[in-house]
Amino acid sequence: MRRQRMNLRGKRIIVTGASSGIGRELSLALAARGATLVLAARRHDLLDELADQIAPSGQPRPIVMPTDLAEPGAAATLGRDAIAALDGVVDVVINNAGANLTGAQSVVADTAAARAIFEVNLWSPLALTAAVLPAMHAAGRGTIVNVTSTVQAVPLPLLGYYAASKAALAQATRSLRLELAETPLRVLEVVPGATDTALRDIDELPWKTTAPTTLPPVPPEATAAAVVRALQQGDARVVYPRYSLLPLEIPAIGRLVAAIAGRRVNTRGALELQTQAEQPR
Repeated sequence: MRRQRMNLRGKRIIVTGASSGIGRELSLALAARGATLVLAARRHDLLDELADQIAPSGQPRPIVMPTDLAEPGAAATLGRDAIAALDGVVDVVINNAGANLTGAQSVVADTAAARAIFEVNLWSPLALTAAVLPAMHAAGRGTIVNVTSTVQAVPLPLLGYYAASKAALAQATRSLRLELAETPLRVLEVVPGATDTALRDIDELPWKTTAPTTLPPVPPEATAAAVVRALQQGDARVVYPRYSLLPLEIPAIGRLVAAIAGRRVNTRGALELQTQAEQPR
């Protein structure tokens, strides 16, 4: 399939998880290149602050749509409202919103908290994509961007919900690319490695002593810049930083990293604490 380069000026783009981290930096980078944005996230105040920051630059003030994607049906509603606000045209949708849950599967099981992780990380991207695809087909152009994670290939203990939901989204992304192969529509998978955001899994884990030494996380603006380049170049996948390709392309490395790091995670202590917290008082 031939790459289709994209000029972002004037493109109408939906960004979920836009209030912080990669989503915020992506929004700033896209606006600087002349895109018209719909910003979605839970925190209305942060979205307004971001829109106010963008507006004085001479670009159209982004459309702010506060949305809790953990609620079933919210993504489909966001899609319909965004299409209406953008006069029926959506050029790019970036499914960036993500949620994490650290916990033992034997305790968390399929509780509401566990289901919310899959709602945000898997079902909402699928629902939002389905909502905008008819408009993209009608226009004869469009790009779906799904943000997954290198954790899909590194099965660390206590992060099974996040890893499984992101792995499922990655597989769905590849399937969608094949489903759309005979259309002008494109699919981009963004696979961030260690990024300095509020959603860092290594900070969530209960280590027996100290967290293992890792390469320093990259700033979210660097990841956002890589995503913008990938959009402009018509890439099918971007992995940033590049060394994060190793566990994806050689799964044995991901399993080895998980096994070594997993021995340093205080899984027994976490299980005991969670079990005590779940007991009726």
